[in-house]
Amino acid sequence: MTRDASTTRRLAVPALALCLCIGLALAAVPTGLRAEEHAGGYLDAVEDMPLMEGLHETGDGGVVFDKPNGRIVRSVATGRVAPQAVRRFYTATLPQLGWTRQKKLELIKDLLVFRREGERLEIQTVPETGGTTEVRFSIEPE
Repeated sequence: MTRDASTTRRLAVPALALCLCIGLALAAVPTGLRAEEHAGGYLDAVEDMPLMEGLHETGDGGVVFDKPNGRIVRSVATGRVAPQAVRRFYTATLPQLGWTRQKKLELIKDLLVFRREGERLEIQTVPETGGTTEVRFSIEPE
């Protein structure tokens, strides 16, 4: 075997393994869903604010201001999820991250209010046509 053939074989095995891994990863994403609708993760502007699976940030209303007395954050996400599922997810998840729910401040039906370390978080769900829900996140200093 020549030196070039030996080198080609050594490089072919890792390349084949890489192609196989990429193919398996693509097969794991359900058809009919865009990757960002399936991903979950965290809000871009708030590193410890989980983004419920099925939601993706729209870029609408995405604002971050750092002020001497705290930050102001506005972000909007949307997806094919039920408003009730969004409320259940954040009601169960956020207390584990130090947020305390403030039911007495929830003056409208589709609003969740939380407090943590001098900040107030509001999450509003807005049902839209076609089975999607818009979720509006707002963080302000108290």
